[in-house]
Amino acid sequence: MIPNVDVDLSERRSALNAVLQSKEFSRAPALSKLLTYLCEKTIQGKVHEIKEFSIATEVYGKDQSFGEKRDSLVRVEVSRLRRRLLRYYESEGLADSVRIVIKPGTYRPDFERSPDPVERQIVQTPALPPRRRVPQRAIYAVLGAIALIGVWLIVARFTTRAASPKQPQVELPAVPPRVADGSQAVRILAGSSVERSIDRFGVEWGGDRYFIGGEQNKWSFGGNDMAVLHPIGRGAPDQVQFRTFRFGTFSYRIPLPKGKYELKLYFSEVILRPSDLGDGVENRRIFDVLMNGQPLLSSLDVAADAGVDTAYIRAFSNVSPVDGFLTLDFRSLRDGAWLNAIEIIPNNTGRPLPLRIVARNANTIDHSGQLWGIDRFFLGGKQHSDDEIATGTPDPELFSWQRYGNFSYHFPVPPGKYKLRLLFSESYFGPNNKGKGGAGSRVFNVYSSGTTLLRDFDVFKAAGGANKAIERVFHGLTPNAQGRIEVVFEPVIQYAFVQAVELTAEDRP
Repeated sequence: MIPNVDVDLSERRSALNAVLQSKEFSRAPALSKLLTYLCEKTIQGKVHEIKEFSIATEVYGKDQSFGEKRDSLVRVEVSRLRRRLLRYYESEGLADSVRIVIKPGTYRPDFERSPDPVERQIVQTPALPPRRRVPQRAIYAVLGAIALIGVWLIVARFTTRAASPKQPQVELPAVPPRVADGSQAVRILAGSSVERSIDRFGVEWGGDRYFIGGEQNKWSFGGNDMAVLHPIGRGAPDQVQFRTFRFGTFSYRIPLPKGKYELKLYFSEVILRPSDLGDGVENRRIFDVLMNGQPLLSSLDVAADAGVDTAYIRAFSNVSPVDGFLTLDFRSLRDGAWLNAIEIIPNNTGRPLPLRIVARNANTIDHSGQLWGIDRFFLGGKQHSDDEIATGTPDPELFSWQRYGNFSYHFPVPPGKYKLRLLFSESYFGPNNKGKGGAGSRVFNVYSSGTTLLRDFDVFKAAGGANKAIERVFHGLTPNAQGRIEVVFEPVIQYAFVQAVELTAEDRP
């Protein structure tokens, strides 16, 4: 099977419809309902919502007292669904180009492209000729010869071991692994010994690999090795990337197919602390990062750039391997280099990937098929939904939740110029809304890198009423020296808010 990275939205829906319309599933409405629920959650980017409790309550109508340990309903039904899918693809669905697979131990369906039809052909086994009796004397002769050969192989094996010294194991592969269509991302949790981790977005991260040197989840203090337990990164898109680290002076030599990629490096400072007198932690941990032997980040001071216990992500586009490998060197200048995670995403456009988020904990796909991801990169504020539907837009789902308060977003982006779109709909204030009132009930400012984008902005007044979708677009934004575009929402009257944010590159590759 080929992984689901190259299976588009229409192919996924076609695969689901083919299964539901089959004879195998037309006789099993309960399993069809379960499969539809699991696949729709996956297609909508809501993999994080696929949980045993959610399945029990939303598919089988269990109440809030459902207990996974006491009730095995979901596990039993998913196991039945898994077996019925196998039967379908062994019969009616044998020629399907895309298959739905639910791996053992999981509830998440994967959409995988089947092998080439030629490889799926059933080969008929030719009939065997009638058996002939073989004389016992011949059988004994053959068995004796096999025994002699076995003895000779054992002697030769031990002789070779004694004559040859033990060879060291090489950790790095000599040849880059094959990546389907060059579309598979590489994600490494530095210092992690766990083979596979899934973040809150349903994205898979692998354990630490391809490294040379450094210490895993240890740092030295007073001549002793110390460990850090459960560090927390403020402003992190997810905590998975910041739970482990590699420390010291070290390198990564990552095998990659030829092409262009977007690179993200994840850092956090969870060791250093301000003094009791209020002095900061600047100039206490400094290191360089080189890519393919060339400077990438010079004299990096994570605490000075981002603060302590705070996620710090640096992004770079147009990254390419050299001789089949991307080499990253982390060279300590003071108190050891530090790294939490590496993310490498194929991107042959040479342009930074677009960043789209909605202020809710679920992905959303708009009418153009574009994915808007879960709310992230924020500091401060709260999420909320007023359960009002925005009008004047083909995508009311983008306006169904908001982040409100006194807050900011810190988007890690590669160098360049960007277009910023902010989406609003006043869903609280208005004559028929919960907050009543109207124009003047909510006013706020929006800034970016010291520049005022919106001053005394009144969404109700600008849109001409409540629950009406509007947007504001800004051009030519550039990241600051720390590699981030920061968007600050400052209340003037009541709370500032926003429903969705889009950031796209304006530079040509």
